[in-house]
Amino acid sequence: MAIDRFDWHYDSAAKAYRERNNITGELTEEQADEICLYAADHIGLFLRWVIENNFEGKESDPEGCERVRAGEITGAQYLMEYCDGKFWDVDISDEIRAFVEWYYESDDNLYFKDLGKLSDYKIYETISKDAEFNAIKPLIDKAYKDFKNK
Repeated sequence: MAIDRFDWHYDSAAKAYRERNNITGELTEEQADEICLYAADHIGLFLRWVIENNFEGKESDPEGCERVRAGEITGAQYLMEYCDGKFWDVDISDEIRAFVEWYYESDDNLYFKDLGKLSDYKIYETISKDAEFNAIKPLIDKAYKDFKNK
């Protein structure tokens, strides 16, 4: 089952991109690819946390995960290159499935609330680097710790 997908967010990311860059008409292939990364970024930040904590699922690509851990690619790039832009339940280990349901998928939008706490992060307007990940990581770590202590 899909947890999240970049294409669910593409139209919103494209709208923000067009407004930010004052673009009307057809997009170039490069622009469309960049918009995909904007649409995938928030998913990629969470996926990077999953991978860096060795919580990836058995079907996750080992080479791609190592590239994320080594800092060669971002979580969003991993999502697009290795997961066809889709974050599935098979991409996470059984160990954190309940946490993901509670934190990422809940009606309370806990993950998105934590993203909103980042002063320099704007959904659909940020392609994250280490600074953004290092800002969200402690918030996810705390949420995971709180979840485990419930």
